[in-house]
Amino acid sequence: MSIHSFICRWFLLVALLSWALSAAGSTWLIATDDETAQAGASLLVEAVKPVTLADWPDTLTLRLTQAEATQEVGLTLIAAEAADTTRRTYRGIVPQGLSGMVRAELSAPARCLLCTAGSPSGTSNRLALVIAGSPVTSPPSPPSPAVAQPMPADITVASANSALPPATPNTSVFSPHEPMYFVVGRRGGANARFQLSFKYQILDPDSHLAQWLPPLAHLYFAYTQSSTWDLGTDSKPFRDTSYRPSLFWQTEPGGQGVVPRLLRIGYEHESNGKDGAASRSMDTLFVSPVWRKEFADGSALAFMPKLYGYLGKKDNLDIQRYRGYVDWTFRYGYEDGWLLTSQIRYGTANRGSAQIDVSVPFRTPVFTRTGGFLTFQLFSGYGENLLDYNLQRSTQLRVGVSLVR
Repeated sequence: MSIHSFICRWFLLVALLSWALSAAGSTWLIATDDETAQAGASLLVEAVKPVTLADWPDTLTLRLTQAEATQEVGLTLIAAEAADTTRRTYRGIVPQGLSGMVRAELSAPARCLLCTAGSPSGTSNRLALVIAGSPVTSPPSPPSPAVAQPMPADITVASANSALPPATPNTSVFSPHEPMYFVVGRRGGANARFQLSFKYQILDPDSHLAQWLPPLAHLYFAYTQSSTWDLGTDSKPFRDTSYRPSLFWQTEPGGQGVVPRLLRIGYEHESNGKDGAASRSMDTLFVSPVWRKEFADGSALAFMPKLYGYLGKKDNLDIQRYRGYVDWTFRYGYEDGWLLTSQIRYGTANRGSAQIDVSVPFRTPVFTRTGGFLTFQLFSGYGENLLDYNLQRSTQLRVGVSLVR
């Protein structure tokens, strides 16, 4: 059996497994408004139940894991608004004495038709929470339970962050930025491609500088590296690699009406690290707003344009003819199911490119946007890498795995 046949059969098996897992619909989805919590204080958890569960339970159990130690928190259903029939909010008290990063997930809830006793793992997605020590000596009294209003039993909804990159400034120090993946195609030339990306919150919101000037807590450093790779020749050379460090300020304006949900303003450098005739580099200032619309079936549509102006581009003076001044990016899909992302560039010379990514989870997500996803990628047009910014090569259809989407 050739290596290509082996890879194709392996990906087919993963695709069938992903479809089966997606069809089961047996896991809960949970989300919090903030990724920080206070020991001894209330914690609100938004939940979406599996389609196999007819009614909303009055209580749930949240497991908080730190290293090898685990504590359980009882969550009580609070009253839901009549207009919202798709999700419910539960409230509990964070245990005293808990501090630092913890992993949060549901234990097997009552009446979960596909959950078995003693096997709570996989009952819900996992969240990362940063717990701050409590200044008080005793926790507040737990709230009284409230009776939830009736709701249809056949509706499921993605979590609050569906189809949208994490928007809360109070995220972990390191967090996902752009997608991370490895994909391979059949055509000659640069038939493989991979990308690594992360962002780093420069100042702790509780630091002296951020307390003195709060906007400093919204500063981020990000780094993205993407490579095209020719696996069809004996030496298997890399065609080109783009290195993109950036510094930006991020805020959440509110997302009401035409106001975006998220806004980033910053500076980015991009180069391929080569010299001579193969050297490519440029510097840009960019503005990137994010709008997001949720639908009743649980899907969400995000519109994330990135507008930029060139500060310097001496190695590729006419790059705007092929890339333009805007990356038009759309995301549509489900946090726990398939997700489609498209990016379109249109240059001033009526030349551009289009990239479409479709991903399906094949494992329980570790955190929002992070886990294991079977990914199909289609690229067509000019400038798949910085070296070939003014060249149109053959259309590439690739398949692979994403760690972040």
